[in-house]
Amino acid sequence: MVTYWDIWQAKCSETSATATSGYTRMRHTLNAEGHGIRIRPVCMTDAPFIVWLRNLDHAKGNLGDSATNVVEQRTWLENYFERAGDYYFLAETIGGVSVGMNGIYDHSGTAAEGGRFVVSPGVPAAFPISILTYDLAFERLGLSELRATSVASNRMLHSYVRKLGFRQVRVEPAGRIIGGKPVDILHFLLKADDWKEARMRLLPLAQYAEEQILEWDNKSSEPSATVGSTIP
Repeated sequence: MVTYWDIWQAKCSETSATATSGYTRMRHTLNAEGHGIRIRPVCMTDAPFIVWLRNLDHAKGNLGDSATNVVEQRTWLENYFERAGDYYFLAETIGGVSVGMNGIYDHSGTAAEGGRFVVSPGVPAAFPISILTYDLAFERLGLSELRATSVASNRMLHSYVRKLGFRQVRVEPAGRIIGGKPVDILHFLLKADDWKEARMRLLPLAQYAEEQILEWDNKSSEPSATVGSTIP
């Protein structure tokens, strides 16, 4: 029987001319499914979606400088494939529609950083994506803590990560250059025990989101629908 992962491996073998197999060059094969969402490693064929998503208005300036075209993104992915301790995930519906990204990187010992989180507008997939990602971080990777950073102006994200159990630990003035300008950076920390408590609070929200995602996924399969993976 052909499984989803067989199809995914075949898809991710369709890479750039310099990469003979996007699947075999992956640093990881971590994946998870639940609450109407599936997360799996990014591959070269995801480059157009990544460029589209990271350059939307709600993401621009909040994620650091992003590639503005597919060629630049493919170059970034080529370098990513060679990095150890970096787990970049694409999130998609069970129907196979790409709806978001998330990542765990700078993994060393029992600590790592979480980031690159962005979700397509109009899809209530944030909590399901976060739960799947952090379960992999604390259960499969055995992390004891997860760091996160955010530009100081992104107050909506600050509120969101606190719901996930993160605690703000410091402010770094002019910590990064984004769009050619220095921006203050807030640093957050999530401990494994805090995640367990937060996860219990989030499960009802994720279960409610699942119902909405499945409804959205069904609508996106209609011929006239505009879906999250549509690249202008």
